[in-house]
Amino acid sequence: MDNRAVQARLLHREAQEHEDRARQSREQRDRLVRSLRSENPQYWTYPRLAKAVQCSPELVAVIVRGG
Repeated sequence: MDNRAVQARLLHREAQEHEDRARQSREQRDRLVRSLRSENPQYWTYPRLAKAVQCSPELVAVIVRGG
């Protein structure tokens, strides 16, 4: 088999593994954000969660609303 095809296959596999890991990380992040917010919404406001996670308040809103 051509070495370029082998390299392409390996790179494809590596990219898929990274995508899977990124999806898992997002799912874990979302669970944690929802947990914090549900336990104490007065303290864990969208801006405070955003600052803690280092993302935007808009992303926090999407996570909390289940989007």
